[in-house]
Amino acid sequence: MRKKVAVGLSGGVDSAVSAFLLKRKGWDVLGVTLKFSIPGQQGLNKINLERAKNICSQLDISHSVIEASDIFTEKIVNYFVESYTCGLTPNPCAFCNRFIKFGFLAEKVKSMGIDYLATGHYARLVKYKGNYFLKSARDKNKSQEYFLSLIRPAVLTSAIFPLSGYTKKKVKSLARKNHLVSGPGKESQDVCFIQDGSYKQFIQNRLPEADDSSGNICHISGKTLGQHAGIHCFTLGQRSGLGISWKEPLYVVDIDPATKTVLVGEKNYLFKDTFKACGLNWFVHPQTPLFKRLFNKLTVKIRYNSLAYPCRIILEKDTAKVSLSDCVSAITPGQVAVFYYKDIVVGAGVISRDARPF
Repeated sequence: MRKKVAVGLSGGVDSAVSAFLLKRKGWDVLGVTLKFSIPGQQGLNKINLERAKNICSQLDISHSVIEASDIFTEKIVNYFVESYTCGLTPNPCAFCNRFIKFGFLAEKVKSMGIDYLATGHYARLVKYKGNYFLKSARDKNKSQEYFLSLIRPAVLTSAIFPLSGYTKKKVKSLARKNHLVSGPGKESQDVCFIQDGSYKQFIQNRLPEADDSSGNICHISGKTLGQHAGIHCFTLGQRSGLGISWKEPLYVVDIDPATKTVLVGEKNYLFKDTFKACGLNWFVHPQTPLFKRLFNKLTVKIRYNSLAYPCRIILEKDTAKVSLSDCVSAITPGQVAVFYYKDIVVGAGVISRDARPF
């Protein structure tokens, strides 16, 4: 019997080519697409569903639509809104991979009697002493292991990433030659569930009418420079759109959700060489001999496509205190910190809010 695999189809180029490659290799392929209805944003999901259906028709494979509105709203939309209103900058892609694609969807696939789930992510899997690890893909400019770093290690045994050895250019070429997508094959958006791209308005529409999210914009010296309509409109390191004037360029250096104060300062105030990460997810457990061998060789990325900085870690229960070899700009609470040994993911966590630095 041919091995069965479900491919998460978004309607885009990457997942379409993933399904094509698996079928060409002789797998029994089923396309699965998540359906979620978010008030005011239904149009985008409807388009993606139609595209996914057409891809399955083109490949002559079955297609299944899985309703996911409730869990998507709970785990992703609510998390997204609450993070910004708490002065954090969320990473919805990383959380979607953990809770939705390799959580909810993976469980649904197993309940259908299918052992493997494939996606169009650019990432590689490596096996070492019986354990699977995430590794960067061949296409370093597109590699997405960073966004997969929060998924549970156990799900890697049933995960497949068909694009691990392909470049984006080659994937687009395969899609064109095999007529897999119509139109320009638009790239995935950072926030796929916001149709018009206006995340500030998206959040504003979901705040209680009685919620006064306005506050002051203050210089680190203590001087009030202006007011703002809501801390969800700001992120650490932001320079544009502040609506204030000063003798030097100013950046957001801190956000206080308790007082709804946006703290601004000169660029040098953005640089730090320590931070804390919580909600840790280890692919190599810290108590193992392997982790201890790697301990002095770890690097960390503080955002997607950032450099990997040499670091040292002090573990305190479910928190890691991370020290960097150099000061780094805009280490942003809410973003994901991913720990590497070379290009292999050792673990990850969410950058937490430290005590106010000024």
